[in-house]
Amino acid sequence: MFAASAVNAENVTDFRMCRNTNCKVTDVFIDPCPEALEEKPCELPQTVNASITFKYKPKFGSASPRTRLYAETVFLDLPFLDMDTNACLYTNCPIMKDTEQNWLYKLFVSKNYPKARYTVKLKFWDDGPTALETDQCCFRFNITIV
Repeated sequence: MFAASAVNAENVTDFRMCRNTNCKVTDVFIDPCPEALEEKPCELPQTVNASITFKYKPKFGSASPRTRLYAETVFLDLPFLDMDTNACLYTNCPIMKDTEQNWLYKLFVSKNYPKARYTVKLKFWDDGPTALETDQCCFRFNITIV
């Protein structure tokens, strides 16, 4: 899953981990994103299908992980509403503690998304009955919708 998706993608090196995250993220690729070669935010045209792939190693496990992609604003994080929150659609489940795994998300950049620069936050967490608040993984990166 991961290798096939990253073939034409560019390695995004300027991503940042969120505060209070409980995982390690590596090898972030976004396709299309030729801007990553110059360490600039990816420019994603409206109506394009973009893929976001990465490797992660969580410090928690989850049989029922949830996920969300957000655009950060000054006051609150605005979710991309067309993302299904079932994380098992994007990675193998169950998520295994201390085991490197792959993630693949296909983002359709809707015409409804305003053309602007965004800091995007990708977050997933354990949604099980015994989950702790710290059972989450989160990182941020910049994109520009053109």
